[in-house]
Amino acid sequence: MAKKTIYVVVKGRKPGVYRTWSGKEGAAKQVQGFPAALFKGFTRPEDALAWLTSLDEEALPSDLRAKLVASLGGTGETASGEAGDGGHVVIYTDGGAIGNPGPGGYGVILRCGKHRKELSGGYRLTTNNRMELLACIVALGVLESSCPGPVSTPVVLYSDSRYVVDGIKEGWAERWRRHGWQRANGQTAENVDLWARLLALCDDHDVTFRWVKGHAGRPGNERADQLATEAAQQENLPPDTAYETGTTQTLNPRLL
Repeated sequence: MAKKTIYVVVKGRKPGVYRTWSGKEGAAKQVQGFPAALFKGFTRPEDALAWLTSLDEEALPSDLRAKLVASLGGTGETASGEAGDGGHVVIYTDGGAIGNPGPGGYGVILRCGKHRKELSGGYRLTTNNRMELLACIVALGVLESSCPGPVSTPVVLYSDSRYVVDGIKEGWAERWRRHGWQRANGQTAENVDLWARLLALCDDHDVTFRWVKGHAGRPGNERADQLATEAAQQENLPPDTAYETGTTQTLNPRLL
């Protein structure tokens, strides 16, 4: 295992980037015995930058984020292409259904500079994939009302759904749309009603989709998951009308 040579202290006696753990100039002195210390060690600066990107405004204010990123030699964007707040809108989405199908919910964390917004909702009978898609639709649908600045501002959207991320990045959904929503095997694609809405929003915004591993301690993803779970557990949820009426493969039905 590679030795950790970078220690990022977000909450401690003196937040900063440290190159050693022990000693007078080490990170240990800043966090040991400090209430609710927040820090992490890394072997590569790009991993440290990615971790900083994942922290929300409450955990890491934008001014401190910029300072730490600069100390790591970054500009708000990691070597892997993950973006920070500098000039980007950052979105985390998650969705799920209890039982799949079953009661479902979605959760959204939207961050643009110092502005942060949480969104969630649930339905009485739906699927995991539909809630993952709807989370992205809701997030992109409120950009203009939630984030100051031009509509052309780049968006980085993080999701732990391979169905959603690969559907966009690998071009599957766009090919389905181009071929009348027919897949290569001649069958109609699933969840056409939601894919059509998501692609239309992507046409209007500069969106980069990035997959993140779920339940891996990434604060934005963990919070979106919590919101989705709580939404699915609410009483008197409305119907996912397209799913319950079997019209998910037609273009215009909308969730109530």
